[in-house]
Amino acid sequence: MYNNSFMLDKLSRQKEEIENLMKLYQNQQMPMNVFNVGNANQVDFEAKIIGKDENPKEIIVQRKTAFICLDNAILTIKELNGDIKEYKIIIPKTQEQLENEELKKKIHNLEEQLKGRNKEKWILT
Repeated sequence: MYNNSFMLDKLSRQKEEIENLMKLYQNQQMPMNVFNVGNANQVDFEAKIIGKDENPKEIIVQRKTAFICLDNAILTIKELNGDIKEYKIIIPKTQEQLENEELKKKIHNLEEQLKGRNKEKWILT
């Protein structure tokens, strides 16, 4: 009998604690966790810069992906189903590259002029 009354008292205290907790939670404004499950943040397209040794055909993609190889000046677009399209891209030249090309042209022209003069001297002598 003693055990029964002890257990009943214990259960009664637990019941009161639970009721107090329930009242506390009912009165509190619990923040709601909102999860955006729509397409608002979904990424549909990726772009990666690759080296000349990398082959887009061998790279697995999870979405439509553009592979840009600056070394070969090629843009490759790979679809999820494996379809691949390649495009030649024109990379703008730096001022230094333009100056180098101009100097190479001048050197080539001067070499041609020297060859012409040497031929004239050889013919005259």
